[in-house]
Amino acid sequence: MRSANEVWKEISVVNNLQWQFKLLGKEQDIPVLIAEDYLKFPDLVKDFCLTSSWWDNISDDDIRPGKSLLVHQDLVEWFTVPFAKSIAPLFGLDYIKTDVTFGNCFNGNMTLNDIRSPFPHVDITGQPDDMGDRLRSSPHIACNINITESEYPVTTGFWSFNNIKTILDCSYNDHRKTGLFYDSLTRQEGMKWFQIEDYGPWRLEDTVNMVYNSLVAYPTHFFHSPYIKEDWFTNTDRITISSFLNTSPENLDFKQKDLDDIAYAWEFFHLDKIHNYHPKKTVTT
Repeated sequence: MRSANEVWKEISVVNNLQWQFKLLGKEQDIPVLIAEDYLKFPDLVKDFCLTSSWWDNISDDDIRPGKSLLVHQDLVEWFTVPFAKSIAPLFGLDYIKTDVTFGNCFNGNMTLNDIRSPFPHVDITGQPDDMGDRLRSSPHIACNINITESEYPVTTGFWSFNNIKTILDCSYNDHRKTGLFYDSLTRQEGMKWFQIEDYGPWRLEDTVNMVYNSLVAYPTHFFHSPYIKEDWFTNTDRITISSFLNTSPENLDFKQKDLDDIAYAWEFFHLDKIHNYHPKKTVTT
């Protein structure tokens, strides 16, 4: 019997890529990174995922809806080596750490374990008074690979909360207000997914569609959520692979001729603000 490791190593090959840096929103200030035709064997990767074990997201500590294909923490970095290696050079890094990775299975009619699930979120946790430390130690880049072929679009939405699009711009009081908003939601048993557009303090700023076998990455500190209308994927599944990457200035290693490109990527993802460090401070050869 072949191990899953052998199969995954054979099929998780990434193509030579052309990356697109794209700014979303009316003010062109929501950064996303896109690569199409990402995997060399997308159909095999899809089959590998579909024939794996999927678990309902029912943990009280996890507001994600739907089902997850779970990758054990001991395997996370090995599992995502092709993905991490494909994106690390864009940021001038010789190593980029994957904090967590998993498969997502969502439906427009899925049952919600937590009413907060359809609302925008960020992928950084912590309290406002320790946010600086949490920002540096949390994942900074969210990557999603679409392995779904469907008549319905696989879409991610980006929102603002009282006109604030990223927690980097949140004050202590802004953090409190987001917490109070979530606390005000009425929880009901058996609720189904619902798609918000503009809702109370939330305003939908823009969306990005993912074609089959594409990767879309964005900063984890922007307010975002899957965008799934209630009549989408009711009889089919919306399957993606998500990985969350952590960057560190200590891993910068690039040629001087690439400095301008590396600096642009850091500024594009606001990594210079998170780390209080700029690649132009790095001595290179």
